Amino acid sequence: MPKKAFYKHVVILCIFNNSCYNILIDSIFIHYKQYIMLGETLKIAFGELGQKEIKGENAHNERILEYQETTGLKFGNDEVAWCSIFANWVALQANLPTSKSAMARSWLKIGNKTDWPQPGDIVVFWRTDIKGIFGHVGFFLGYTKSGKSIYCLGGNQNDEVNIQTFPLDRILEFRSLTDAVDESLTIPTGYLRKGDSNENVKRLQKILIKLDFLSGTVDGVFGPKTEQALIKFQTDSHIFVDGIYGSESRNALQDQLNG
Repeated sequence: MPKKAFYKHVVILCIFNNSCYNILIDSIFIHYKQYIMLGETLKIAFGELGQKEIKGENAHNERILEYQETTGLKFGNDEVAWCSIFANWVALQANLPTSKSAMARSWLKIGNKTDWPQPGDIVVFWRTDIKGIFGHVGFFLGYTKSGKSIYCLGGNQNDEVNIQTFPLDRILEFRSLTDAVDESLTIPTGYLRKGDSNENVKRLQKILIKLDFLSGTVDGVFGPKTEQALIKFQTDSHIFVDGIYGSESRNALQDQLNG
């Protein structure tokens, strides 16, 4: 929790299929922002409130099947766990990065981790086992007044698109999709190896994250994770493998980004 935060009261009124959602988000905090702004993800997701599964093996909600069709994550029914499918559909409509997976934890590799979530950022939860593979994903709305839980707008929450509260201890990470779009990628210069710490290491980490060789945050420290990510990139690129970033790795990165 940040020491300084702006507290606001927001009443969101949405009407969908004659159902009225009147949600009071109490004492939502926004870091470094004085006014609440609904991001594109929330504008799109709010329009889907109330979409829910149709019970029975032979009946399915056509809108949920459309989420699957549009994202390419097709299962042909609405009984499948579809929270990540919904998140992918919303991000796709907003022209933001998608995980291209029906697994909720796939979002841990998309965008950038943030400790200062804004409304509309991705939030990933653990389910069953914090170290397991199962989870849930949705869009962050704000903190409850107690500060012990958050409001999340997501799909497949009790089999529908709705807003629910989740305790903080169920959260794995917040991920910012818009930060990932805004960051430019610059090919690092010079030579980099384990132990280095500078802006060029940050540039290298950003590219390795984009290419799915590295997960986590950009910290500018060339540690074991960055070294292993670079080794995997060198191996996949069929170039000399030594875990050191030099001219050969630089050319291979350039080819990947231009390709």
